[in-house]
Amino acid sequence: MKILLGLVSFLSAVVLCTVLHIASNMFIPLVIAWFILQVLRPVTKIASALKFKTWSNVVLVFAILTGAGLAAFKFVAAQVVEFGHVYTEYSEKLIEWAVNLMQTLSVPPEAVKNFDWFAILRDNASNISSLIIALSSKFVMTFVFLMFMMVESQYLDDKINKAFGKNSERVRKIISAISEQVSQYLGTLALISFVTGVCAWLVLTILGVRLAAGWGVLTFLLNFIPTVGSIIATIPPVVMAVIQFSPGLFRPFLVLVLLTAIQLAIGNVITPKVMGDKLGVSPVMILLSLLLWGMIWGIPGALLSTPIMSIIKIVCENIPVLHSIAILIGSGESVRKLPDVKTPEVVEDVVETVKKKLAETAKRVRKSNKTTKN
Repeated sequence: MKILLGLVSFLSAVVLCTVLHIASNMFIPLVIAWFILQVLRPVTKIASALKFKTWSNVVLVFAILTGAGLAAFKFVAAQVVEFGHVYTEYSEKLIEWAVNLMQTLSVPPEAVKNFDWFAILRDNASNISSLIIALSSKFVMTFVFLMFMMVESQYLDDKINKAFGKNSERVRKIISAISEQVSQYLGTLALISFVTGVCAWLVLTILGVRLAAGWGVLTFLLNFIPTVGSIIATIPPVVMAVIQFSPGLFRPFLVLVLLTAIQLAIGNVITPKVMGDKLGVSPVMILLSLLLWGMIWGIPGALLSTPIMSIIKIVCENIPVLHSIAILIGSGESVRKLPDVKTPEVVEDVVETVKKKLAETAKRVRKSNKTTKN
């Protein structure tokens, strides 16, 4: 029976992951909308305290998101223009390096000299436009989900009371814990990522590295991906410094050292002090969650992997049957703070119940057979 339950659970998890991957175009906007709602939770709380109506809250949130979106679009457009200038300025140097590399690898240099990135972009303009359309549709779906979530939030308590009855208080407690913890985590992580991006921008600006603002924003975004993001964020500005200041290597080396020092200082000193053990999730489980959700949903899954693992842990903590899973997911420090509680042997109880039912059924069948013979 234990083996059967284990196989059923494993197959259910595989089916769920497959469905989430296949229907990612629907689930990703839904999940992102919920996380945006948690990030803006302080704003909605203030609006509720000021007696704003539901639609006023919706208008306020959408005004904030629209302003942020327009600012982001303007910034990206400026960075694209600057990138074009940088490419034009350093394209000959890049081609020269590529030719030398091809000669080292015994590849004809003509293949590199005739390589035109802009021609490739022109030829693939339709693919780029379709990608932009797909992203735009996801943004629209995210905003639609967010709007309906905010409208439906006023009826949430009534729905929980009607749906769960005497267990409604526990369900409300789980939802409140998830919202509070995820909101605090995302808000704190956004602040830490912002500080990291600003520090990276200052260092690159002082050292005269081109596209410093773009690399700072990239550092801010990638800092949301645990462990891997900070490593990836360091590579592009170092490559830019190598291209810009070659053949000298002192300034690129200085960029590498300073950016690594910022990531290590903020990641290993400031972040633990500020965030503490709020999530209480094992680093190994965070890494596994990163790999799993990155495989299912790509970059959005990698960004959301840690909050999703935190949600799973909170749910398991509040359901007695799954309490042991919450302990395994938790970090060492959070587990030490837990009291020693005997976990109910649910599987054994189920097995014993099934055995008794089978024995009773077999006894009734034998009694029925005897009656039939008589």
